[in-house]
Amino acid sequence: MTDEELEKLLADHPQTASLDDVSKKEEAENLTQNDKYKASFDTLTSALKGNPSTNLFTEPPSPADPDNPPLYPFNQTWNSESGHSIQLDDTPGRERVSIHHGKSQNFIEMHPNGDQVIKVFGEGFDITIGKKNIYVSGACNIVVKGDCNMQVGGNFNHEVTGDYNLAVRGKYNVRSVGNISISGDEDVGIAANEKFGGQINLTASDAINLGSDVFVHGSIACDSLTADSRVNAGMGVYAGPFGFTSSFGGLSLGLPTPATPVALPGCINIVGSMTALGSVNAPVGNFLKTNVGLATNGISSSILGADLINDILYNFHIHFSKGGATSTTPNKMQSNV
Repeated sequence: MTDEELEKLLADHPQTASLDDVSKKEEAENLTQNDKYKASFDTLTSALKGNPSTNLFTEPPSPADPDNPPLYPFNQTWNSESGHSIQLDDTPGRERVSIHHGKSQNFIEMHPNGDQVIKVFGEGFDITIGKKNIYVSGACNIVVKGDCNMQVGGNFNHEVTGDYNLAVRGKYNVRSVGNISISGDEDVGIAANEKFGGQINLTASDAINLGSDVFVHGSIACDSLTADSRVNAGMGVYAGPFGFTSSFGGLSLGLPTPATPVALPGCINIVGSMTALGSVNAPVGNFLKTNVGLATNGISSSILGADLINDILYNFHIHFSKGGATSTTPNKMQSNV
């Protein structure tokens, strides 16, 4: 700093002495204090670089550094035997207050722009016996490199005006002793690793109740499926080795929805044909003759299997003619007549 610049600073602060009053001894003390400050600053800055956080914010630099040290006589410093220091720096444009712990390097520093830095190199404890209020008018960033535990003795309430985003790279476990309620005024989506596969498992000791329609684009596998009204299948229904069983209803096939009637109890209504690779049994009913399909020429017809009713009627009925009664019974039975 030139003599003219120093005279101007002293002129702005009339409580200090003029340049003519500054003795050679004071100039020597000024150099000594600057050297001590530079050494102390180097030690402090090396400690601050030990674990800086650059994820969400950066620690603001001190207004005083080796390139811009405090100016004598504006910086008042109190040092203790173990290295503690308190600095009241009135250097114009770089006014600051610094409290520095010599051994731990912990410090508190207040900057001229209103910033304040509190740095603890050991464990930090903030204990409030009564109530505590924290107000942040801007953004609030918290970085925790290790575990973060929070215990609340009462209710824990969060209110978010914007979006609430939670990203978990490990497992996400939620446990509630009471009920759990999740609701949304719009859509609610749950996906299990939609890009790489995964399952959604729902388990309840009693029941899982769904209060609206369920649309499944894949398949449904279950031990049993019960419907209070009806089950609609656009591409068909497949039954395993135990087949379809109905206690009180019937089966109606072939009429388009919604024209498909409700089948009568114990009856099968078919618009088209019915093919059976095995047998069709009617212990207490009839196979009625119709004018369409395979049953046109008889009471019933069979393609690959045995038509028991027609066989019996064919083998045991008798034709009456002018020559007398003629049986259609096979030769073996005729020989016994």
